[in-house]
Amino acid sequence: MTKAILFSGSHPRHLFVHKQLLNIFDDYLVFVMERENLIPNPPNNISELDKKNFVYHFDKRAKIEEQTYGLLESKEVFKHVNLINIKPEELNSAKVIHYVKNFKADFAFIFGTDLIKAPLINILPENKINLHLGLSPWYKGAATLFWPFYFLQPQYAGITFHQIVEEADAGEIIHQSVPKLHKNDTIHDVGARCVEIASSQIKQLATQYIKNGFLKGQKQKTSGKLWLRSDFTPMHLRVIYDLYEDKIVDLYLKGNLSSKLPKIFNGIF
Repeated sequence: MTKAILFSGSHPRHLFVHKQLLNIFDDYLVFVMERENLIPNPPNNISELDKKNFVYHFDKRAKIEEQTYGLLESKEVFKHVNLINIKPEELNSAKVIHYVKNFKADFAFIFGTDLIKAPLINILPENKINLHLGLSPWYKGAATLFWPFYFLQPQYAGITFHQIVEEADAGEIIHQSVPKLHKNDTIHDVGARCVEIASSQIKQLATQYIKNGFLKGQKQKTSGKLWLRSDFTPMHLRVIYDLYEDKIVDLYLKGNLSSKLPKIFNGIF
């Protein structure tokens, strides 16, 4: 019998990916961590321009994600498995550790939660795979599908599956992908396509693990850049919407931006 622990955020994008793993393993223990509002309120004391961009950016993201994933709820997605809803402060708690110890899983998958820390990380199975929406090591941490667009590198918007370690997004890389870019793609079109790719590839990776008993990986050779949530400000959105009118992909496809491609690791065989 193969057993998997899933650590998911509560947003539809997190649930959409995690649901692809159902019916692959024999038994599941699922933790869903409550996340912030999908559409956040704009910060106080910002200009009207920045407020307009901020509201538009997150409202547009929510609409595209709803079109892509639907309105998913954890109680419906995981209605046939053992589901435990937790708050962020409970993620690394004695309560979660107790459940994990008793479950004795073979495999763990993490997407959408806060950082898993010791001692919880130490009792997870050897294969504890995190999905990072960003290409490590270039874009680690937070908002890592935003920063490639800000720096006019839409071809660096992608996903990384990696083993988790105590340092954020620094573990051995299991697999990476970038989506195909199409004319008229917006920043959120690319982001949603990244999640769609991840949803199919985590299923492939899990099936590969069950078949072979292991997942090969590659150590990250450089420390790269760790982006913090505090690095992002509403003013950064001026580059996307006011300077380039959310047409950065079109500029790239026309050859007006750098054509340098990331060297990514393919772990699916």
